Amino acid sequence: MPLKKEQKKVILDSLTENIGGAESTVFVKFGGLTVADSNAMRSNLREKGISYFVSKKTLLKRALNDNKVEGDMPVLEGQVAVAYGKDAVLPARTIAEFQSKLKDKLAIVGGILSGKYMSASEMIALSKIPSREVLLSQLLNIMNAPVRGFAIALDQISKKEA
Repeated sequence: MPLKKEQKKVILDSLTENIGGAESTVFVKFGGLTVADSNAMRSNLREKGISYFVSKKTLLKRALNDNKVEGDMPVLEGQVAVAYGKDAVLPARTIAEFQSKLKDKLAIVGGILSGKYMSASEMIALSKIPSREVLLSQLLNIMNAPVRGFAIALDQISKKEA
């Protein structure tokens, strides 16, 4: 059933506001997705604070034009949804996890990061960045390594002298 003009305006306003306020947006091509898979994905995204919205492509393109995103818009073919959130990496990572589980039913076709269009390969590369906590622990491990090595060397010297 076609949408009425008022319904389209509400959807357009919502999309424009939400995409404009998101740190990161992922364009998701989906097809042949079962209701159970779709519900599981939506609930997982919701738990992580990521919004997922299926819209007509014409409304989505108008919302993107209203936000004046820089660069070239990826080609949006087939059924397309958007996943967006306040975290820069989490939407892409979560969709990539589901993409690996639901092969041929779900695909990242591009996205927006910090007001610029990104290609599918760039969004997939973004999804592979470790979480902030993991990166901080890796940094601390690297910073602690010289001190640990020095402490081990001093311990060995003290054992040799004793």
